[in-house]
Amino acid sequence: MRQILAIVIVLLVVTPVFGQSKKRGKVKRKYRNVETVSKKLQPVFLRGEIYDSEKNPLIGASVTIDGTRKGVHTNSFGEFLIENLQTGKARIRISYIGYKIKTTDLILRPGENFKKIMLAEENFHIEPVTVSSQKREQQILDVPSAITVVGATSIEQNNITELVQMSEFVPGLYIREQGTNRPGFVIRGLPSDEVSPSAQPRISTYYNNVPINRASLSAVELFDMERIEVLKGPQNSLFGRSAQAGAVHFISKMPGNKTEGFITAGMGNYAHKEFRAAVNIPVIEDMLFIRAAGIYNARDGYVKNTFGGTLNGKKTIAGRFSARFIPAYNHTIDLVLNYQKDDTPGIAFMSKMFPNTNGVTDIFSGTASLEQGESLATGKDFFDATINYKYYIDEHTYWSSISSYRNGNSSARWDGDGTASAAIDMAEHTAAKQFYQEIRLNFSRNSRLNGSMGGSYWWEKANQTYWFSPNEQNTFHLFFDPTYLVTPDGQPISVPALPNIPQLGPLAGMPLPTDHQEENISMATNQATEIFIDGTYQLTKKIFVTGGIRGVYDIYKLSNEAVFTGGDPSTLGMLTGNYPNLFFKPSDTQEISKNTFSFTGRAGLKYKINDQANVFTNYSRGRRPNVLQFTSTGEKEILDAEILNNYDAGFKTSFLSKVFIDAVGFFQQYKDFQTSAWVADPESGEFNYKVKDGGKATSWGAEASVKVAVIKQLDIFGNYGWLHATFDSTDVDGLTQEYAGNTFRLSPEHSFTFGFNARVNITPNIKLFITPSYSFKTHIYFEDANTKGLEQDAYGLLNINGGLELAEPNMILSVYATNLLDEQYVTSGGNTGVMFGIPTFVPGAPRMFGAKLSWKF
Repeated sequence: MRQILAIVIVLLVVTPVFGQSKKRGKVKRKYRNVETVSKKLQPVFLRGEIYDSEKNPLIGASVTIDGTRKGVHTNSFGEFLIENLQTGKARIRISYIGYKIKTTDLILRPGENFKKIMLAEENFHIEPVTVSSQKREQQILDVPSAITVVGATSIEQNNITELVQMSEFVPGLYIREQGTNRPGFVIRGLPSDEVSPSAQPRISTYYNNVPINRASLSAVELFDMERIEVLKGPQNSLFGRSAQAGAVHFISKMPGNKTEGFITAGMGNYAHKEFRAAVNIPVIEDMLFIRAAGIYNARDGYVKNTFGGTLNGKKTIAGRFSARFIPAYNHTIDLVLNYQKDDTPGIAFMSKMFPNTNGVTDIFSGTASLEQGESLATGKDFFDATINYKYYIDEHTYWSSISSYRNGNSSARWDGDGTASAAIDMAEHTAAKQFYQEIRLNFSRNSRLNGSMGGSYWWEKANQTYWFSPNEQNTFHLFFDPTYLVTPDGQPISVPALPNIPQLGPLAGMPLPTDHQEENISMATNQATEIFIDGTYQLTKKIFVTGGIRGVYDIYKLSNEAVFTGGDPSTLGMLTGNYPNLFFKPSDTQEISKNTFSFTGRAGLKYKINDQANVFTNYSRGRRPNVLQFTSTGEKEILDAEILNNYDAGFKTSFLSKVFIDAVGFFQQYKDFQTSAWVADPESGEFNYKVKDGGKATSWGAEASVKVAVIKQLDIFGNYGWLHATFDSTDVDGLTQEYAGNTFRLSPEHSFTFGFNARVNITPNIKLFITPSYSFKTHIYFEDANTKGLEQDAYGLLNINGGLELAEPNMILSVYATNLLDEQYVTSGGNTGVMFGIPTFVPGAPRMFGAKLSWKF
């Protein structure tokens, strides 16, 4: 089905190409000398192009007319249009980080005025950054919100290949990956959290303007990327209902009108092998361009399993095909096809209480004893296809249609007790199909009001199956005395039958099965229809007002059933009340549903100090939809929607394109805070990971980023985040909360990253470069309960990338190391075993190093 869909899409896009009119072998540029467009414009208007010395368009440059309240940013072709001007002398002012501010005088005449303007680069400067976070191209300096961008240059210089590495360059963002199927995104202390097929994440992940909104599909491989935009604070009006805490937008490189590409091969310790490549081809000049990219990235796990195989490894293969088709001067069609497959070793859930089969309890020994051996694994695969069609009315006013289909599956099997005992053997399988359609009108009214409006429809079919297969002769200890789970040399202790003790009554002496299997199956159909409008109005020469609102109609339907699937009935299930199962009480298919209509929005004010500095303040309201879930005993639960009110203020400035500073402070209030926890209650028979209403919570803090071009051969960079996020003492009813005063999990109070990029020519043809970076985090808890021992003390990681770059041929030989100081830290604590008082921990990656050879052409 995926292959057929891909072929149909390609044919629909490519077939019309040969019927398009051309001029001297090229598609006619849009807007220019187009009578039907010109007649609709104001009597005096100015349009033009901004480009660099090599004729490359500068996207997102600020273009203003001195003495007026009019200004726009150049579009994706480097073009601009300013309307409703007066005849006579006018001065155009263009600013773009990395280039000298330029003013140009001209005489405006009635009708169309046209001007091409070239900007001169500063001798040395920081990297210019263009974003589309407000659904139009702008330089990051002009966006009045908390946004951080990790661009293609930073990705290459710092050898960023993992989401966790990327998050170190974004203040306020923390990403945790346990396997490939469930990454955890945390923005300002608020985790994405997705524990039910109907639950929506708090942090919206987008891929090329399409929402993913499913954790199993969010762990995308970072190859051939243009940039990653991270927006902090509620972004519902711009990025939909799942952006309550923020949004992470992955933007891949699109085809261009130039033949180019690269090939990279690398190897490292832990049998690391990496191959990546991309090629860009203009099939028909100025009309049809294609780009193909792919990656293979694999290494052994850094934890050996005495039962076979390794843990915490990687094996990924992924590919992308993109095409851009410009059939006429005002039509653009973009097609992107993605495929990714991960087949990685299992996760090293290790116990600090019990030894491995070598008699060692040190989780940093590099050896675990998990009895399922190579059967422990995590994996996923997904395919998506996206078509983005744009119809331009003028440079800044256009209709766009985004149509997308995504299909993915993921699975994981893990050892929940972290020992050689077969007490907790669990697996999860998820699958999701998604369709998304958006119609948007981007507009510019009188060159003072710039924004967009439209509607979208999202549909998802998702399912989740938990599988549990204990050896009850080992599981017995979890209910009676976990300290006897294994012997001092790590061997499991088996109890063949329930002991003859009075409190067991007639159950005393009953045999305990070694083979039992049960499943909990959830299926959901989720739909959302949304309408939205968002824009910025230039009130005066210095003051800009921003606002947006989104209305969402959600339809959620969740079904659930629990079944006994194999082996012998559970004897321990007679104690939990879930017989013939142990954890999941058998039940027929049952269903719950919820329909809601809601509004979210934002409002802000920006004061433009000059072309290089502005201050801003914002209010935004975020909402996470109601969570539908079933307990392990089959009880239905619907949690209230979580509400977040966010207030922030900040400033952005650039000095001579050599220094960029971005700082923001924020205050956030939560109502009906949804916290997640493992729940074990033998009396009620409930054993599962579920969402709970945590009541009210408050957080505040600050974030800052700095980039400095010291000299032409040296850049320095850094960021800092301060966060105070705690549960309030009382809930909305004035009652004392369970987690009163507790700190949010995965929320360091202080975190920072700093580094530099240095390069020097050692010969006219050879350049030496080095980019070290150091990241630090203070103490964090792994659970909202702030349980002592389930925590990580402050730690720091030093990474480095360096090597030689040849000008001709264009080749780069680099060596790299992550965690160069071999810091010992854990990325997870508690997990499934915490239900029975035997928490497990996942050790962080040790020192890794390797070398790469790249050729660019």
